[in-house]
Amino acid sequence: MFPSTAMSITRRCFFLRASVAAAMPTSVVALLVATPATRAATRPTDAARDSTDGADMPSATLLNAGEAPAYLLVFHTGQHVMNGLLAFAKKHELVAGHLSGIGAISDADIGYFDPQTNTYLHNQQNEQAEVLSVTGNLALNEGAPFFHVHVALGLRDGSARGGHLFEMTVRPTVELVLTTSPRPQRRTIDRETHLPLLDP
Repeated sequence: MFPSTAMSITRRCFFLRASVAAAMPTSVVALLVATPATRAATRPTDAARDSTDGADMPSATLLNAGEAPAYLLVFHTGQHVMNGLLAFAKKHELVAGHLSGIGAISDADIGYFDPQTNTYLHNQQNEQAEVLSVTGNLALNEGAPFFHVHVALGLRDGSARGGHLFEMTVRPTVELVLTTSPRPQRRTIDRETHLPLLDP
């Protein structure tokens, strides 16, 4: 499974980690290198969080402040990604954007759209999986933030499955970059599919 050049890969990973760490805010570096016990001890308590944040609100760092602010969003074990994304978008009054990320989860509810019935089929992922890729966008649907997200999951045997993401539970982390836009994007209900589709 691993190449025989394990030593060179280890050294490469060390230098890659060092270079990434140098570019990150100190608070993010501390989170990544801390032990699970340290992370749990340094995480804000519910009382310390804003009362509107909720248990699924991710830790966030502003990566780029300009006209299109970008955020690093870090979710922890037990948090629900879609709930957390929606809470974050509402708190910051976001109107458009796109996201990507990686991580690992304990379970997920993913879907497949069946055009014959105009409904989503739900597929449950009830085992630990690597999040190979999360990608999606943010727009307004009936004036409220709405995320459309797809996910690819890597399973223990090396196989993959994916689809439309309804929800997933984090274990131990999901790390996303959300790049926003000040220009609102909106969705309208499509007459044929009855889905809220982007309407540029």
